[in-house]
Amino acid sequence: MIGGYKAMFSRLVIGSCLAACAVLAQEAEERPEEKIAEKNPFDTAADAALGRQYFLGHCASCHGPEGEGGRGVNLTTGRYRMGSSDRELFRTIRRGIPGSEMPGVGLSETEIWRVITFVRRIGAQGAEEKAPGDPNAGRAVYEGKGACVQCHWITGRGGVLGPDLSEIGLRRSLKFLRESLTDPDKHIADDYRTYSVVTRSGERVRGIKLNEDDYTIQLRDSKENLRSFKKADLKEVKREPASMMPTYATAFSSTELENLVAYLSSLRGKAK
Repeated sequence: MIGGYKAMFSRLVIGSCLAACAVLAQEAEERPEEKIAEKNPFDTAADAALGRQYFLGHCASCHGPEGEGGRGVNLTTGRYRMGSSDRELFRTIRRGIPGSEMPGVGLSETEIWRVITFVRRIGAQGAEEKAPGDPNAGRAVYEGKGACVQCHWITGRGGVLGPDLSEIGLRRSLKFLRESLTDPDKHIADDYRTYSVVTRSGERVRGIKLNEDDYTIQLRDSKENLRSFKKADLKEVKREPASMMPTYATAFSSTELENLVAYLSSLRGKAK
């Protein structure tokens, strides 16, 4: 009987704790945002300079030192998917974006406002940046001479060996796009690093690493075949310094290159 009372008491305590957690979670969800100012109170040139320092320390590893994009989106376009008001930008930076690689930052309110001031500055500059090429002609290069559609995916069509380009115009600046076409080894996303393996029979396979553990490694080869290898059956596993993407520095004329950059820059997904 005593054991039964103990079990009942434990269930009551656990139930009370769960109920309290639910109430606190609901209160957090419903907590008003009046503590976040509608307008940035720190928006001078001096604030922007300080914001740049905070940005370099906390944001540049993903967004690039000048906001040009990398693992994170390109911030020089002046477009922000989670909202563009000062309050929305503050909330995004403070809390991060659930379900994405962007975490919240441990900066003070004043520091966050100054980061926003810096981001606003680079966004205003980037919004004026226009690709000089012809996007329609660039699309023809992309689908034809460049054969980019074989490796890259755009809104439901293309290959998967390279990154999805459906929103590449939001994620990369014009400079970054040009460099990626003429010097693809300069910027290689972590998810698209090239690896090579050599089997004991002498077969060499190059591809994008999908997964690796202590005993196996899985690659997607140049024909998009999924290959799985036991490490015990391999003579060599090596990370290659070069990208699987070829350089187009000499393959395209300057006009073709600018047209292709203009097309890629126009790919910005659906406005949100």
